[in-house]
Amino acid sequence: MAKKIPTNQLVPGMYVVNTGVSWRDNPYLFSTEGPLSSAAISKLLQDGYLEVFIDPDRSVPDSANSAEAVESTFGESVQDMEVQDFEPPVTSLAAEMPAAKEAYVNAIEMSKIFMDGIRRGDSVELYKAKGPVEGIISSVNRNPDALLSLCKLRDLDEYTYSHSVNVSVLAVMFAKHMSFTHKVLFEVGMAGMFHDLGKAMVPIELLNAPRELSEEEFTILRRHPRLGYEHVKKTPGFTQDILLGIYDHHERFDGSGYPRGVSGDKISLTGRILAMMDVYDALSSRRPYKLAMLPHKVLGIMYQMRFTDFYPGFMEQFIRMLGIYPVGSVVEVEGGFIGIVTSSNKAKPTKPKVLLVQTVDNKNIQPNEIDTGEDGAPSITRCLGEGERPFDPGKILNVR
Repeated sequence: MAKKIPTNQLVPGMYVVNTGVSWRDNPYLFSTEGPLSSAAISKLLQDGYLEVFIDPDRSVPDSANSAEAVESTFGESVQDMEVQDFEPPVTSLAAEMPAAKEAYVNAIEMSKIFMDGIRRGDSVELYKAKGPVEGIISSVNRNPDALLSLCKLRDLDEYTYSHSVNVSVLAVMFAKHMSFTHKVLFEVGMAGMFHDLGKAMVPIELLNAPRELSEEEFTILRRHPRLGYEHVKKTPGFTQDILLGIYDHHERFDGSGYPRGVSGDKISLTGRILAMMDVYDALSSRRPYKLAMLPHKVLGIMYQMRFTDFYPGFMEQFIRMLGIYPVGSVVEVEGGFIGIVTSSNKAKPTKPKVLLVQTVDNKNIQPNEIDTGEDGAPSITRCLGEGERPFDPGKILNVR
């Protein structure tokens, strides 16, 4: 018997049933019959579909919220492997939060100025983004978890603006994780801020369409990387690497991307980095028409795409950087406790630090941080979605 579920609960292997409901009657219902792959789920989520009918008897899902299923989604290449030593944070999460908030808000305000100005046809002083990007880099250098928690937990409805800032933050974090130079951190940060600038020159009804676009409409939408590139290249002081990051952020390693359809090493370094960050933030963000997808499910989908869409080795490193349960994730822990992930473990991505705050029967306890990577420590048993959380993690981590 067919069962209707929200699209943010889909996992690869589920079988979609076409119920015959017309798109005109329900434009948010995805009804292309057949089994779902990781790439198909990614696309339907980005297209804005909210609901789907699945046939449980024909579904063979390969991931879920349980710890065992989560870990089985990822290969040994990202689990409990010896990695190089990483510098510990300079400041604690709590100490860094005020500066991180200031950097994040400044970047959001600048993003609004750029996007709204271009829509009005105003002259936009793009060089003013240098200050906010340097603020992001400084905060990431002290403790990247503060800005990461703001990206995922701050209560913002303005996805158009926050998406560019989130991509910038994630790109800077990844470049630092990879031990790239300050020059590269700055270039990916700037490219992230402007990667979607061309969308301000695309009809807004195409950007928010909760349906699959026609080929003609998609052709129009696919112009946005080129439009952004053409606009920004007129600005003095923008390096070629920043410009190419804007141009290449929808290119794919196998050549299936746009606007140029280039592949492999022909894609710029900034473009390779932004391509991952753009997909991750789009799928893990709340939108007016969908809840945020659980980060570990997003990473699971992207992990399956690593050989086709992303530069070799980058996806594994991205998962090590974030952890399979990124900072801000609400998790259930052995012993009957619920807590919030406060720090990732780059050597053991499934074993982060967790701040325990409640019991599973909703009784508050004295907050207690544990390291699930230590010998004998309790393990995470599952991750909780937005509808299951008994408290607001953003308030507890002071990101509101």
